[in-house]
Amino acid sequence: MANLTNVHPLLQLETALGRTLAIFQQNIIQLADAIGLDRQTWLIDHLAVRVNTQQQGELWLASLLKCGQLLSDNQVNGRPIYLVALSQPLVFAEQSVSVIELPLPKNKRYPQQGWEHIEVVVPFLAKESPTEWLERLNRQFCLNEKPFLTVKVGEPKVVGEQCCNLSMAITFTNNIENRTCIKLHPYHIRDVVKQAR
Repeated sequence: MANLTNVHPLLQLETALGRTLAIFQQNIIQLADAIGLDRQTWLIDHLAVRVNTQQQGELWLASLLKCGQLLSDNQVNGRPIYLVALSQPLVFAEQSVSVIELPLPKNKRYPQQGWEHIEVVVPFLAKESPTEWLERLNRQFCLNEKPFLTVKVGEPKVVGEQCCNLSMAITFTNNIENRTCIKLHPYHIRDVVKQAR
């Protein structure tokens, strides 16, 4: 399994994706520690990038497809989002990650293009409702006691998706130096893709 210290095909790309992955990893670890996520037990299901132009998105998609194959190209919140399954998993923050998300732009402009967030799976407990899931995460990570973090809750609208895959997105409130985001979901992205087919 390739680590960031070894040569993964993704790091050989002559793009910002390869050049900035190590910095993105450092920023994600800093945010995870601030949240209180246990990095020994968390399950990262994918990494995500953001672009501001169709052209940049198509260039990065072509680069990612050199390292894997298309897992899904669905409409999410009215824009196409590509999921690329890497042929060789990437070790990121001591996790084996094999899926990269790349949405094409809609009408939002991002402060910077490149790696933006990771998504971590926190499954529902037995008979737990979506509201109870959110309340449990708020309690578990004491989010109401951390004003330096901003929490945004949503439910992505995916064409064909049948499960309630809530999203709790957490960022630093003052995110000038660290613009990364960690999103918590109850379902793994591969399970969501299977249900949508």
